[in-house]
Amino acid sequence: MTRQDKAFAPARPSGLCVEFFGLPGSGKTTIARVVSTMLAQSDPGLIFAPNLLADEAGAAKRAAAKLRLVLSGLGRSAGQLGSASKAFLIRQPRLRDKLRAATAIATATAVYRHADHQQRQVIQDQGVLQALWSVQLRATGGNVGALVDPMLKEAAGSGRIHISVETPTRVCAERLGMRASKHSRMQTSAATQDANVWETAELLRRTLLGNLRAAYRKQGIAPRIIVVDGTADPISAARQIVAGLARTRQEMTAPQSQHLREVIA
Repeated sequence: MTRQDKAFAPARPSGLCVEFFGLPGSGKTTIARVVSTMLAQSDPGLIFAPNLLADEAGAAKRAAAKLRLVLSGLGRSAGQLGSASKAFLIRQPRLRDKLRAATAIATATAVYRHADHQQRQVIQDQGVLQALWSVQLRATGGNVGALVDPMLKEAAGSGRIHISVETPTRVCAERLGMRASKHSRMQTSAATQDANVWETAELLRRTLLGNLRAAYRKQGIAPRIIVVDGTADPISAARQIVAGLARTRQEMTAPQSQHLREVIA
């Protein structure tokens, strides 16, 4: 095999992670659940990450499910612990915030490993981007770039497609205020009513999305990001995503040499 052949050889087989990203209350999980139901009709082996992580169970069961998943991936990736350690080293207001940050990073990367190892399609209502957003939102210092840059590079790797759910901050705040159960640290009366908090959150979301696009392009890949309106009917949004996923998969299976020329040109 020539050097050129090696450069354009098919990538190592991997699972497919469809990862949602958006502000708390944007509609990520609602839309992701509908997408999962639609895709499962033709792919019975599809994994909906909230089910894998026991998100609807009690706190103890959720923690146990996350721990099992993280531990199962340690033998396949030493970098998983490294990313969690970097997250823990970033300064946060409280120790609890540091632990949550490290856990979110470890769990999100563990889902990547699980998809690749099982060669399965996974729908993540909250993945690596969401974890990075959460870590940075409360960060008060530390080397954030040491965590973010390599993780965005991996997020823009083979077998990853991102869904950006874009919803006005006002709508997100209203939705969080109506929730009976607490799923987000933004879900407090102080946070939901603070325009500055939401402005910072939205700026960070846009910045991360821009950095993800840059990470794709650095690897010679056209950004695989599908943008949907979080205020639209969830079924309509899900149909748009399913159609977008079909087109994106076709692009991902196109000859890599041709794809790279098109992107670089």
